[in-house]
Order: sequence, then C-alpha cells, then structure tokens
Amino acid sequence: MLDQMSGSVTHQQKLPATEEQIIEFLKEHNELEMILPVLLGVIVTSRFQLRGAYALLVNLAIAAIFNQIFINLKKLDPSATAISARATTITPEPDTNSKYTIVHSVPGRIRLKIPQLKEDPDFATRCQQLLHQDSHVIHVRVNRAAASIVINYHSQGLSDFDLGLRLLSIMNKAEREE
Repeated sequence: MLDQMSGSVTHQQKLPATEEQIIEFLKEHNELEMILPVLLGVIVTSRFQLRGAYALLVNLAIAAIFNQIFINLKKLDPSATAISARATTITPEPDTNSKYTIVHSVPGRIRLKIPQLKEDPDFATRCQQLLHQDSHVIHVRVNRAAASIVINYHSQGLSDFDLGLRLLSIMNKAEREE
C-alpha cells in the first residue's frame, strides 16, 4: 500500500517536471510554433490527398488547434514570453489541381495563392468586390501576376475555421457569378 502511494506521488511529481521541460524546450525553440502547424498541415493534406477548399479548411483547423495548444502552454508558465505569436507560412506545392493555397497567415492577415486570379480578370474583380463587402474584411489586395490575394481582416471574434468558411463561401460565390 505504501509502495502504491509513493508510486503515485512519484508519478504526480514527474508530470509537472515534464510540463516544465516542454515549456523550456518551446522557449528555446520558439520557431516550432510556426513550423509545427505548417508541417502537420502538409502531412495531413498530402496523406489524405486534400486539395483546394478542403486543404484550406484542414490547414486553418490545424493552425487553430496548435494556436490553442500554445496558448494553454503559455498559461502554464507566465514567463514563457519567448514563444511568439502564431504565424503560419506554407510553401505552395506545385499542384495545378489546387484552387486555393494558404501562402502565409498571421492573425488579421492572410495571403492565398489562387491560380484562377491570373487567368480570369473578371474572377479577380468579383473576388475583390465580394471580399470588400464582408464585414470582417478591412483591406484586399489582388496581385494577378502572382496569382495571389492578401486579405486584412478583423481577427477578434473570428476563429480560423470561421474565417476559412467565410473565404470559401466568397470564393465559391465569385466562381459562380460568371
């Protein structure tokens, strides 16, 4: 009985030490906060062969999950200031089937690669107009030559998943309104 109690005490003492080790590791390697969501997003979308809208949603969901994990880890140790704000950068895969690819994302700003912008000037105009109509969008910049669009938005009260759904809805509407 005494051994069982001492065993549980030892186990309880190791858990906080493990949490502290994780926090210290993240402090020393704060770039992991940017790399892990991207890496896992690429692995998941590649493994399940997701493209276009589905890949966008999966990447946004993974970024949101990791963001919440890092927020919770920061709450465990208030001195964990070395962990930077969430930022996601994805290098687009050379895939012609992909409709939308997140190139870069930080809270309040997202850049998407959309090959159709380069090929279809009317689509680019419709996207820009529809995005400007959205209440969360602050500014939109379309670069047709680079086939990319930068969207600045109000991030308060808008989860990454909600943002993804809004953007997909707008892009689908722009495609349908030919």
